[in-house]
Amino acid sequence: MGRTRPLTADEQRRICQRECKARCCRYITVKIPAPKVKADFDEISWFLSHENISVYVESRFWHVEARNRCKYLTRSNLCSVYESRPAVCRNYDTEACEYPARPKHTLQFDTREQFEAWWARKRERERRRRKQRRRAAKRRASSAAARRS
Repeated sequence: MGRTRPLTADEQRRICQRECKARCCRYITVKIPAPKVKADFDEISWFLSHENISVYVESRFWHVEARNRCKYLTRSNLCSVYESRPAVCRNYDTEACEYPARPKHTLQFDTREQFEAWWARKRERERRRRKQRRRAAKRRASSAAARRS
């Protein structure tokens, strides 16, 4: 955001309450293993078959995001259990707040169809790479055989 000084608690509360509408209290994100085998891809497809779910990649790490507001968030966008809120809330770095815009991710899938289209393209690229490697190996083997003869 380009701030010159840290925000005071009152300034941060005003931003959370009035400007960003406590965006960080409206979803949860869980890191998941990067998909490597068909079962991993199937699981991500299953995640995306549910409402209010996204899967994204940020800095090479995969995450599943569930958009569901915290039940302790008041109508005025304040935490009703502020004094006893969980450590993850206490430790949230407001300097890393995504307000005013949602961060851009390396990859983001909001639907199963988006993910499966990406996966199909990825499988095709991998198929072409394997084919190229086999051709290159055959050429090397042919060249080596020709040199020996």
